[in-house]
Amino acid sequence: MSLYDGEQMNFLKKYFMRIVFLFTIIVLVTLIGLSSIGRVDGTNLGFFGNVISGFQKTAFSTGQTLTNAFYSIQDIAKMREENNMLTDTVHELQEQVRILENIVNKSEALEIEYEMKKSLGYNHVVGQVIALDSSNWFSRLTIDKGENDGLKKNDIVISAVETDKGVVQMGLVGVVTETSSNWSKVITILDENCKISFRDINSDESGIMQGSIDGTITGYFFNSKANASKDDSLVTSGIGEIYFPDLYIGEVKDVVPTTDASTQRIVVEPSVEFTKLSRVYVLKVDR
Repeated sequence: MSLYDGEQMNFLKKYFMRIVFLFTIIVLVTLIGLSSIGRVDGTNLGFFGNVISGFQKTAFSTGQTLTNAFYSIQDIAKMREENNMLTDTVHELQEQVRILENIVNKSEALEIEYEMKKSLGYNHVVGQVIALDSSNWFSRLTIDKGENDGLKKNDIVISAVETDKGVVQMGLVGVVTETSSNWSKVITILDENCKISFRDINSDESGIMQGSIDGTITGYFFNSKANASKDDSLVTSGIGEIYFPDLYIGEVKDVVPTTDASTQRIVVEPSVEFTKLSRVYVLKVDR
């Protein structure tokens, strides 16, 4: 064997696998191209055609699956982003609704207060409720005004209220019992220690009412033969040294006979909603 033949043999041994692999690739590529129509010059590819056709189908199906999965992941990410945006939008709208409702409620309250102030001829201070004693039926509260604002013990506390007939009144809240430099404590008409002389504007009969530990206000008429009816309006009579006359207390909620058939006990529905009380007017009383 010549030196040239030996070099050829070494070259073939060294690169045999690469040549076979390259040859196989060329054949497969050629067959794939030819199998696109299934025949070569009218000759059926037979087994190789079927094999390559199946390979094409598998490759195409796999490609489609991967493509669909890719787009599905994109769609899910997009839907999740849109859902987060919609959730944020809903929260923003809910917050705007709460703000608008608060504005509407405050506007109604301020409108009622404005109507009351037009007929309020007393020197007064507007206070904010900063503490409410809910353990005792809201019978005591604290406001953010005190001696620095000219308040003192026994000053009258009222709130603007609107009756069922649309009439704005000075609703009686209670009376100042203790003052400090920048706060005051108030006892309301629900408290058992609060006694008020009242007048029934429907019958012009007077009497005395008092709160209780369960938050119920009851009263009696001075005239044992006086009668009251449900929904009669009650105001302060001015008797005594605390309350001005004609401050609106509330209405007769119920009339209860007593053991003495000649007298009646009335249950009073206060005009002020103490659970919703936030602003009050303190009338500075010059005694």
